[in-house]
Amino acid sequence: MYSNKKIIKANKVVVGCNGYLDKLLGKINNNFIPINNYMIATEPLGEKKAREIIKNNYAICDTRFIIDYYRFSEDWRMIFGGGETYSSKFLNNSKNFVLNRMYKVFPMLKGYKIEYSWGGTLAITVNRLPDFGTLMNNKLLYAQGYSGHGLSLSTFAGKLIAEKIDGFNERFDLFSKIKHLSIPGGSLVRRPIYSTAIFYYKLRDLLF
Repeated sequence: MYSNKKIIKANKVVVGCNGYLDKLLGKINNNFIPINNYMIATEPLGEKKAREIIKNNYAICDTRFIIDYYRFSEDWRMIFGGGETYSSKFLNNSKNFVLNRMYKVFPMLKGYKIEYSWGGTLAITVNRLPDFGTLMNNKLLYAQGYSGHGLSLSTFAGKLIAEKIDGFNERFDLFSKIKHLSIPGGSLVRRPIYSTAIFYYKLRDLLF
């Protein structure tokens, strides 16, 4: 591993870049498509108002292909996520992008302030299952493609990678046997291919 001034040598290297892998490892970056997803958080609504909206304060997502998902924070802010973009650039108006989706689900939230907005890049595999594997005769280990479940799966992946480095291969190797369809076209073409496919599913969401 080389930097501007140093050379770092190691017996094992772990790559956990997920949606930010870019061109670092050409052999595996076609196993997923990077997409951008966005979230907003309202001002605190108070427990009474929040429980009028979601009585039991569950974390909820819908069943569409491109989902909306939401829950309340400990201080009773509505945290709402939804909508995706597929270019390499983030939206400048991501707050309004998500806000319009939230108002369709919760029109009663119009008038409340949006105090936070943010986004990140996910890695989505075709089968929506995580992509684990090794390269360079098991010297390089990677995990990626959590498809929106990275909070739990990335932690789990770290544990399995640590097990494999320590010589306990069974669980990591089980996940590495999952077959993944490589998205063709390289970095120039795979985004348009995926965007076209997603447009079809967007139409299905609207029609059905």
